[in-house]
Amino acid sequence: MSASSLEHLPELVAILVHDMRNPLSALLTNIHFVQSLTSGSSRDVEEALTDSALSCTILGQLIANLEVVGRAFGSSRPAPTVVGTREAAGQAMARAAPQATLARIEVAIQGSPGASVLVEPLLFGHALDNLMANALQYSPANGKVVIELMQTDQRAGVRVTDSGPAVPPEFRERVLTIEGQSDAKKRYEARYGRGLGLYCAAQAARIAGAELTLGERDGHFLVELWGPLSP
Repeated sequence: MSASSLEHLPELVAILVHDMRNPLSALLTNIHFVQSLTSGSSRDVEEALTDSALSCTILGQLIANLEVVGRAFGSSRPAPTVVGTREAAGQAMARAAPQATLARIEVAIQGSPGASVLVEPLLFGHALDNLMANALQYSPANGKVVIELMQTDQRAGVRVTDSGPAVPPEFRERVLTIEGQSDAKKRYEARYGRGLGLYCAAQAARIAGAELTLGERDGHFLVELWGPLSP
């Protein structure tokens, strides 16, 4: 692909994303309509419709990740605005609730009261969505995912911790790169994640004006998403 073609890649991907979201939205609307008509009629039907709605939600996240990948190759950066870390964490928790319920995993918010950071809100939310999806994917059934709010003198952030396998220290930087994703698919503990989850989380954070790091504490895997404090 030529350099001139790469310049148009974000725009082309944005068009694909828009065209994919329209039928997905219609499909989800129809599922909810059928759910309203069949409520209480059959447990099997209700479970099938719930699974279908969850699949649509996951497809929506994959489409959002496609948009992130497209924007990662672009040079433009969105203007940051004020985002509350507690509000962002609560919204990500709500979006992940159907998947958490199906996987029988408890999700809780802990830590400081939260603060305001200066980031692009949509991409900051995409990063959080990928961290939540990754934590739920690798957590054992009946486990727990903790969303912890953090703050220092110059920045604030959100830490997502789960009891799944921790990414080995020597692999933590590489797993967030394009090259590292191929290796991650071959190693369970590298936590490849659905839809290039960790890579897209890192890219979404970068474009949003935030920073993402991987770590481990007391045998639990953690990811931290930091942004600069709003003046």
